[in-house]
Amino acid sequence: MDIKTITDNVKAIKEIADATQNLELKSLIVDLKEQVLELREENHSLKEELSKKTGYNMVFENCVYWNILDNKEKDGPFCPVCWDKDKLAIRLGPEINAPAYGRIRKCYSCNNNIKIKIKA
Repeated sequence: MDIKTITDNVKAIKEIADATQNLELKSLIVDLKEQVLELREENHSLKEELSKKTGYNMVFENCVYWNILDNKEKDGPFCPVCWDKDKLAIRLGPEINAPAYGRIRKCYSCNNNIKIKIKA
């Protein structure tokens, strides 16, 4: 299955919808939904496969990810948004001076400000 097939189905649905509402339209919509679900499943599987191949041993702690190295040292912190969404190990920038908000670092990939919560 490819994007062209989905695009072609969307075009066909639009043309039919413009002309009239009938069973053929409903059938195309069902086909499109099935294709989208298949793509979602494939995307999920590919992300899982990618995470296994990254070579990272990520641990979520203090609201960020840390890579645990072979010598048990923590490397990081890494952006939780980028890792959770795309399994991208994006190192967070230096701390932003924001005393009222705590320890904050910026991700230069997704542009989120990430608050690192330190346990008392």
